[in-house]
Amino acid sequence: MSIGSVPLALAFLLSAALVAALCRVAPRIGLVDTPTARKVHHGRVPLCGGIAMFIALLAGMAVREGLGSSDGVGPAGALGLDSWPFVGALAMLVAIGVADDRWELGALPKLALQIIAVGILLGLGVEIRADVGILHLPASMSMHRWIAMPVALVFVVGVINAFNMIDGLDGLAGGIAAVALTGLALAGTLTGHARLVDDSLLLLAVILGFLVFNLRRPGLPRALAFMGDAGSMMLGCAVAALVVELSSSPIATEGDVAVLPALLWLVAIPAIDTLSLMVRRPLAGRSPMAADRRHLHHLLLDSGASPMLATALLIAIAAILGAVGIAGIVTRASAPLMMAGLAAPAMAHTTFVLACGYRQRRRAPQNQALAVSSEPAE
Repeated sequence: MSIGSVPLALAFLLSAALVAALCRVAPRIGLVDTPTARKVHHGRVPLCGGIAMFIALLAGMAVREGLGSSDGVGPAGALGLDSWPFVGALAMLVAIGVADDRWELGALPKLALQIIAVGILLGLGVEIRADVGILHLPASMSMHRWIAMPVALVFVVGVINAFNMIDGLDGLAGGIAAVALTGLALAGTLTGHARLVDDSLLLLAVILGFLVFNLRRPGLPRALAFMGDAGSMMLGCAVAALVVELSSSPIATEGDVAVLPALLWLVAIPAIDTLSLMVRRPLAGRSPMAADRRHLHHLLLDSGASPMLATALLIAIAAILGAVGIAGIVTRASAPLMMAGLAAPAMAHTTFVLACGYRQRRRAPQNQALAVSSEPAE
């Protein structure tokens, strides 16, 4: 085993071990998820994955630092996972998530706290270039830093909530995060950002340790632990921040590769589903932040897919879309082409949502007739 793989192995093993240990503790302190009409799991499931992954991540970073096993420090000004703004932001999000898992914070207070955490990360951590970093604009369309900062803030907070909202099936959020981090590691390799590769792989190892207990598979018919809001928000922030870091780095922006538009393909599934919900809920007379069963994974379940099949299908689609993004970096596809290409999965999502809505409307009279016929005669 090489020195560089020691932190990864430790992060994986510690993440799995901590999930197993915290599964015994979580119910005693009220960190459990119970089934509802919107949640399809069985029984009370410990919400300890986020805490376990965060502790394992810190341990992996400490060992990596002690061994000096990182392959590189990245470009000047590059953010590392072990920088205090990154660690502080993730710690704050984990704390917010634990509080929400235990006491159910309101949507607006939680959003406000997310903005504060991300503001700390972007204000003191990620170096955002004011020229072509965020949207890969030409020099003639330079974006001032004080405009780029809010754009990055909206992006990171949006991805945090997208991962939080996609976390509705066993292994789904973790699987999609693993796909995104694999893509980020490949993108970092292609652009020469060694530090980002190390960070992505360390996060990936932590997630895989958690998925041992969370991903349904033969021999594990249901999840033994959930990541909770603590885990989904932490992973969403980490993925989004690494996307901003890579797309803003001189390594990416000094070339002719449209890095950010390509990286958006890595988070296309949660991002498109969340944006769709933000539109569909107000059109239905509901708050954009109101919980419901209109997520993509819910629609797949209502269409007859099993939870395991729905999870596998969405992770596979995420991997295919991520591969398109990486191909865009390899082939040096233009930014307009990569951005316009995202319309294809968005249109496919919209078509599926409309088809599901049409099917439900057709079934409604039949369901009402069955309900009436099943009523006992007086």
